[in-house]
Amino acid sequence: MSAFPPEYLRARLTALGCDLVRVEESFIHSGGKGGQNVNKVATCVQLRYAPRHILLKVQEHRTQGENRLAAWKLLAEQLQRQSDRQAAERRAARELKRRQNAPRPRGIKKQFVELKRRRAKTRQTRRDVGQEE
Repeated sequence: MSAFPPEYLRARLTALGCDLVRVEESFIHSGGKGGQNVNKVATCVQLRYAPRHILLKVQEHRTQGENRLAAWKLLAEQLQRQSDRQAAERRAARELKRRQNAPRPRGIKKQFVELKRRRAKTRQTRRDVGQEE
C-alpha cells in the first residue's frame, strides 16, 4: 500500500466508511496560470470514489504532493458532509414521525370542543321558524 493517504487520514476515511481500495487516484496536467511547469508536470490530482459518486480535482498548489494531500483531505470532508447530511435527514424524519404521533394537549382538545359548541349554537339559530313544534 502506498504512503497516501497518511495514517491519520486513512483512519478518518475508514471511520467514515470509505473503502480505500475503491478510490481511483490519477494525476493530470493542471490548467491556468503556471507557465511551463503547468504544461510539463502533472501536478493536478483527481480522486474518484464511485460508491458515493464523488469526483475531486485539486490543482491549488505548485507540487503534486501538496495537491495530493489536499485532495485526500477534501475527500474526507466530502464524506463527512454526506454522512452528516444523512444523519440530519434521519433525525428530521424521526422527529416528524414523533410529532405526528403525539397526542393533542388537553387544552387544545377543550378549545376544539368549545368551538364545536359555538358552531352548533350558531347553526341552531339558523333553523326555519316553521319547523319548531
